[in-house]
Amino acid sequence: MIYLIIGLSSAIIIAIVYRSVPYIRYAYPTAKAESIGNPFLTSRSLDQLLEVRSLNSFKSMINAHKDFEVEGEDAEEIQRSLDQHMLGVIQTLKKECPKDDREFFDGFLEYLDGYGFKTFLISKLENKEAEIRLLSDNFRRMAGLIRGSDPDKIPGILKRFGIDVSGDLNPVEIDVGISKYVLKRLKEARVSRVSRSAKDEFVDRLVDIENVRNILKAKIYGFGNCEGLFLGEGKEIAEWRFRDICRSRDLEGLISGLEGTSYHEIIKKGYDDSKRHGNIQLLEKSLDEILLKEAKDLSIKNFPFLGTLIKFLVSRYFELRNLKIIAKGIEEGLSKDRIKPLLLVGG
Repeated sequence: MIYLIIGLSSAIIIAIVYRSVPYIRYAYPTAKAESIGNPFLTSRSLDQLLEVRSLNSFKSMINAHKDFEVEGEDAEEIQRSLDQHMLGVIQTLKKECPKDDREFFDGFLEYLDGYGFKTFLISKLENKEAEIRLLSDNFRRMAGLIRGSDPDKIPGILKRFGIDVSGDLNPVEIDVGISKYVLKRLKEARVSRVSRSAKDEFVDRLVDIENVRNILKAKIYGFGNCEGLFLGEGKEIAEWRFRDICRSRDLEGLISGLEGTSYHEIIKKGYDDSKRHGNIQLLEKSLDEILLKEAKDLSIKNFPFLGTLIKFLVSRYFELRNLKIIAKGIEEGLSKDRIKPLLLVGG
């Protein structure tokens, strides 16, 4: 009987320890992210920065916050420093999180690099110079190979890295091919068992957001065959809905086509704001508001695991974008009323 009791007690202790291991592994990075927070998504901090009229004062106010050390004499140098800060944040979390999650952080960095690489590639094909800061290893390697190559060699280089394009390489095909690549990299990234559902939902939300962004670009900039911009099914936007929205005649059709999804009200408000201020960027900004909201929801659902860190990463990215916008605005002498509508608040 004594041995039975000892055996049962040992089994219970082992089970408790086993269930506690995931919490232990995420305890430090989660606590660190929560303590740092995301101050530059709050109205108060942003309003204070909008009162600043010199880049030196701007840097001083930023560097007074925990975890920031921004450098640079002009807006471009400051923006470069902020990019390096983002790289450092991702690398630190990659090192401090469970090893099982490292592929996710690599994939997230490539997702952030996607737009810059598209710009670099299109500029190369047009024989133009583009000053692009790429942070991820894969995109930097690709850019290095492409920079000195003839255009007819580029499709082969891209395919070696998993980007599926034809020899045509028109801007739309480049846009879709790279978007599919970065989303696939995130979707296939291995993560810890306790974080899998959060990662999968995050990627599905990104697919939805990028699909809507592609329809917006088609309607605003005349991308031609809108249906060819489909990136796959995400969380709420099935292929049939995407194609129905593509067939709509204008932006009002896009808004009504999203009725029944959780995205409708935010995008409708963004559309109304864009008409009121005469700035279509406010409609595109509504997609960023959706991503920020979804990341915040994931943090609650998957606390204290990867979901919490996804929220921190997404929030930090938008913080840094706010700071880049303000730095450029200060340098160009823009009024705070011109800058403020472009900033993202929340998180």
